Amino acid sequence: MHLSARLQSLLDRLRTTGPQSPYKAFVGLDGYVDKIQKVVRAKRPDGNDYFGQISELADLLHTLAGKSGQIELVTLATKIGGNAPIMAQALASLGVSNRCIGTLSDPVFDRMHRGCELVSLGPPAETNALEFGDGKLIFSEVSVFDRLRWSFLVEQLGIDLLRRQYAESQLVAFVDWANLPHSLDVWAQYLREVVQPAPTDPGRHLFFDLCDPTKRSADSIRQALAIVAQYAPYGHVTLGMNENEARRIYLALHDHSPADALRLAQTPDLPEIARCIREKTTIPAVMIHPIDCSLVATDVGVVAMPGRLVPVPKVLTGGGDNLNAGYCWGLLHGFSLADCLLLGMATSGAYIETGVSPDPGQLMTYLDNWLTEVASN
Repeated sequence: MHLSARLQSLLDRLRTTGPQSPYKAFVGLDGYVDKIQKVVRAKRPDGNDYFGQISELADLLHTLAGKSGQIELVTLATKIGGNAPIMAQALASLGVSNRCIGTLSDPVFDRMHRGCELVSLGPPAETNALEFGDGKLIFSEVSVFDRLRWSFLVEQLGIDLLRRQYAESQLVAFVDWANLPHSLDVWAQYLREVVQPAPTDPGRHLFFDLCDPTKRSADSIRQALAIVAQYAPYGHVTLGMNENEARRIYLALHDHSPADALRLAQTPDLPEIARCIREKTTIPAVMIHPIDCSLVATDVGVVAMPGRLVPVPKVLTGGGDNLNAGYCWGLLHGFSLADCLLLGMATSGAYIETGVSPDPGQLMTYLDNWLTEVASN
């Protein structure tokens, strides 16, 4: 089906879908306060000139090696951060009420959508997100995550509450494994103590996002993927990742360091990476979202859909979490994988374009504009 026809078909179906979803979600376990910042290149009489490309800042930093220097940052916004809160916010905006569990004890989280029931495990981590035209650099202080052990979760929430929340959720999403030092044990214990004793729900979706694994060892990455695969008998399991994460996970699965820049440049194309990750891990669905398309590998092959680049992004940080939310919304509502990919990219695109996670009406407006662009080309 041509992209324009698929977008039109998707819009037609969305117009018959109510704004409030009957499904509920459980999302965890991180939480940050994000400062969205630009890096000043030069001061002008009429305002600041900012670095447009990461490579331009890298060139400046290279000249400062062995010397010293000062870099000016301008904060554009202070907002909720973390993969779990941003994904939960996006799900709630799309009509999926949810429980978001994480490090959320800061007034910034009071701004979250009323469809998010917040369960805080303490103060949040802090992030400086430097945004450029070609990407972002995220500097995070995450020592608060040291406390997030399985024993701490059970002590704070109680095993009965965790089991009840799981039973009530048609979507369970665990994200940010890379920054949570005890997440491997948490995911394993949650499987053993919560998921396995519960009645099996064939309609439940289980979503995982390791996030950037560069600083983790290849062995720990493989262990995490093995745990994700063990969830497969208990629901529809999807592993989501961006292009950088996909290529580094591919390296880890071939016994190479995920930080090996030379080998990273030699990794194959993304459909082959998606197929390889799926085959080596036995995770049923592996979804990859680079900046200009998205694809998912399952037992029937690889489904890929082209995307739409936002010409003037208002924000970049959180785009992937919004994509995950839109994709999972599609899964919950029984959309095809191709349509789920489009829903994910449209949710992300609308967020990047406006800085706000879209509601169903705003999502349809974005898709309608996308359709107009495709039809005119």
